Amino acid sequence: MNDFTCNVCAIELSTELIQIEKKYDIDVAYVNCPECENRFNMMFDNRDTTRIKNKIKKVKEIEHYLQLQLYREMLLVEEEYYRQTYNDLSEEDKKAIGEYQSDIDKQKIKEYNRAIKDKRYDFKDLLRLM
Repeated sequence: MNDFTCNVCAIELSTELIQIEKKYDIDVAYVNCPECENRFNMMFDNRDTTRIKNKIKKVKEIEHYLQLQLYREMLLVEEEYYRQTYNDLSEEDKKAIGEYQSDIDKQKIKEYNRAIKDKRYDFKDLLRLM
C-alpha cells in the first residue's frame, strides 16, 4: 500500500510525501496534506523504540535460523522414514522394486548447512536480547 487518504479533505496522499523531523530527541514521521495543509503524525521514535525494533529484528533473524535448521532436519527425517519403510519390505518386494535410492535433495541440504553455518545463533543470543 503506497497511498492513504486525508481524513479532512479526502485527497489521496502518497507515502512519498512522508517527512521526518527530530524534536525533543524524538523522530517524528509525518505528512502534510498539500490540499488542506493538515498534518498527520504517523510514527514516533526515540532511542528506546529503536532499541526495541533492533531486538525484534534480531529475534526474526534467530527465528529464520531456527526454521532453516527445522527444514533441514525434516528432510533428513523424511529420508530416514522412507529408508526404514524400504527396509521393512520383504526380500521379494525389494527384488521387485530394486535397490533403495535416496530421494533426498543433497544440494538443498548443502544450502541449508551453508546458511546455518553462516548464522550460528544460540540461546545466549536470546538472553542478550532480554
